Amino acid sequence: MENAPEEYDIDWETNFNRDKLTTAIPNRLQELQNIIVRREESIEPWFRDLVIKILLSVNRVRLDLLRTMDQETVSGAAWNARNLLELWVWLKHCATSRKSARRFYEDAIRDVQGITDSLSKLHTLQGIPNEFEASARQKMAEVVREKLGLASLEGSYERVAEAAKSIGAYDWYAANNAFLSKFAHPTAGLILGIMHQVQSLRALQSTMTTTGVYFAGQCVIALEEIVAQIPA
Repeated sequence: MENAPEEYDIDWETNFNRDKLTTAIPNRLQELQNIIVRREESIEPWFRDLVIKILLSVNRVRLDLLRTMDQETVSGAAWNARNLLELWVWLKHCATSRKSARRFYEDAIRDVQGITDSLSKLHTLQGIPNEFEASARQKMAEVVREKLGLASLEGSYERVAEAAKSIGAYDWYAANNAFLSKFAHPTAGLILGIMHQVQSLRALQSTMTTTGVYFAGQCVIALEEIVAQIPA
């Protein structure tokens, strides 16, 4: 980082992160969205939809991360940093080929199928008839046929770890994911130890925020790579 002090200064780090999250990153995301809109005639509709929605997701998580800066919430900062890590992986994965991008696009329906299956199990466990399962499955079948042009949707959704392997970033993803997950989820270490070390929490949260800012920046770079492939 340019002009960073020699000793770790939480206030300097906080101001740096706040500036990136309030100005630099959202401004660049808006610029990229505007470029995509201007070039929309040169992009397949489904791909434009995919890229715009990932971009908007990055922006939403960016805003969520910014909000945690005014709260004492290590887990919130870690959770949002972890989400930005995953969004970066998906962006890099989708940038490698239209085939990879299309698979991720189709995975939206596979994810909905997973939600439907989970709800069915919950209904079964509670002994409640699921009146919506049949209609939900019918609707998904219609979307697969009419929107995706497929007879059926085979297989399960692609996991982010597999996507990370496909772009040669699995070790980097796995290490960051494991680190952030320890603070994002209610692990024993967090519940019994870390959350009670009041003096250390501010520095720890700053670290999580900085990690999130880094991956938000990487998302922007990945989006720039995708936009650069779109004919002007």
